[in-house]
Amino acid sequence: MHPEIRAYINVVALCAVLFVNYLANALPINNLTQAEISYEIYPVLLTPAPYVFSIWGLIYFLLIGFVIYQALPKYRATPYNNAVGLFFTGTALLNIFWLLAWHYLLVTLSLVLMVLLLLTLVAIYLRISGEDSRENIYDRVFIKFPFSLYLAWICVALLANFNVILYDIGWLGIGFGSMLFTVFIIIIAALAALYIFGARQDYVFPLVFAWAFIGIAVRHGSELILLTIVASASAAVLLFFVVWFLKKRGLWSFKFY
Repeated sequence: MHPEIRAYINVVALCAVLFVNYLANALPINNLTQAEISYEIYPVLLTPAPYVFSIWGLIYFLLIGFVIYQALPKYRATPYNNAVGLFFTGTALLNIFWLLAWHYLLVTLSLVLMVLLLLTLVAIYLRISGEDSRENIYDRVFIKFPFSLYLAWICVALLANFNVILYDIGWLGIGFGSMLFTVFIIIIAALAALYIFGARQDYVFPLVFAWAFIGIAVRHGSELILLTIVASASAAVLLFFVVWFLKKRGLWSFKFY
């Protein structure tokens, strides 16, 4: 496909995502807000405090930067923009379908859609990481960083969505057993974030997971002290390794992956 046509399709795709997100909060879709679904209908313990979801604002802001960058005549045919291609439109469509499924409480379908969204973002991530020639600062800021952040957050969201499924079918409540299961999920997620950080030197992953863990600790506070301690400790470990590695390498050598 001609890069100019692809660029315009990606712009339209992002506009569609932003519009549906606006409707989800303004209407809201199915007369349910995100907060009502996440904290009243499916109050799983892994869901962080509401302020944590402000990360979506940063993700969409960065994606706006990406679609502008990939639409500029000078850059629309660069190796990195070619690597993303129409995969971005795929993520936009899956994001929209997920929002609709989520608001209509089709939690199994929402999990399937989120898995597909994750796989599409992984494809973008791997295709980008395979382009190591002629990289410039714009590629890092407008392509590498946004998609690394997007992928990391969807990993976190997928874990929460999985817990919602377990809650919906009655396998996971909000009692002591649920707390232990959530503790286990946090530890596994923290180890996975550390692995990706070590394997790919991607600083975004541990920072996003730490952001989510801190939000979990803030939400539960002294009510579920064990969960709060584990979430806080996991965030502290992730932040420690990021700071330590940056100090070892020097801040000016920072790169997203």
